[in-house]
Amino acid sequence: MAERNITDRIIQIILLLLIAGGIAAMIVLNLPGGSTETRRGASSSSRPSSSGAEGQAKRPEGGKPMGNPGSSAVAVEVFTVQRTDVNQYIKVNGDVTVETTIEIYSDTNGKLISSTISLGDSIRKNDLIATVDPSLPGQNYSISSVRSTISGTVISLPLQVGDKVTTSTPIATIGDLDDLMILTYIPERFVSNLKKGLSAEISFDAFPGEIFLANINEINPIMDVNTRTLSVKLKLTRRDRRIRPGMFATMKLITRESKDTLAIPSRAVLTYYGESVVYIIDENELAQRRIIKTGLSSDDQIEIIGGLKEGDRVITQGQSKLTEGTAVRPVEVNL
Repeated sequence: MAERNITDRIIQIILLLLIAGGIAAMIVLNLPGGSTETRRGASSSSRPSSSGAEGQAKRPEGGKPMGNPGSSAVAVEVFTVQRTDVNQYIKVNGDVTVETTIEIYSDTNGKLISSTISLGDSIRKNDLIATVDPSLPGQNYSISSVRSTISGTVISLPLQVGDKVTTSTPIATIGDLDDLMILTYIPERFVSNLKKGLSAEISFDAFPGEIFLANINEINPIMDVNTRTLSVKLKLTRRDRRIRPGMFATMKLITRESKDTLAIPSRAVLTYYGESVVYIIDENELAQRRIIKTGLSSDDQIEIIGGLKEGDRVITQGQSKLTEGTAVRPVEVNL
């Protein structure tokens, strides 16, 4: 009996050990990095290792992945520093006017009974332009002739045949179209830059893309107190019969200029801590920062008086992505 009890106890212990071993095995299998890898070992061992021949084919000597050498270079626009003329100007509008105009009057009061001219006609001095009948009711007077006092072009005919005429009523306005001027008004803040002879580039909507040259011919000495502007007249350097009175003109009035000087596009210049700087490209196609000194500037270009030399390649677009030594891929542009 005792022997049977001992046998049963041994069987119970063995069962408990088997149960405990099974539980431990399940716990180990569910742990990360546990014997799951051991289970996969057989199947993975038959595949090429990433560190084997195939993996090494993708890596150069030294173990670093091989890539495109230019893939990290930043694309930028580049301008080669060159010599040119830099003009500082103010941009204003104006109107084409006739400098020499004469209004023609009758010597007597009466009624305009005929007109021998039309708008745009060219006439000579003493040509007949109209006749006036000075007769009053019940009275007869000889017809009065009205003649031009200058040679020129008819630019205004304010009256029609049948209208009453007085000695203070202009019958026609004659102008010399060979003496055209451009009238503009300059704001007070620019007045100190004005002087006779300053040049200007003129453009007209009627002739897109064409530039006409003019010079300041007359400066009004009195400022307009209402608009705080000064009237200025410019004369075209060459007469062009396509230009007519009343045309609207846009002009760049050049106040200062530097001839044969180094210049770059204005967009290339950045400001760091109060200093003007640019990025240039060195011989290794790397971006380098340069402090520069600037002179005259316009809307699209700026004069360089220090920090750059002719032939330097200056980055004009893409600077915000750069630091000292950044690799770049340049695209050449012109002013």
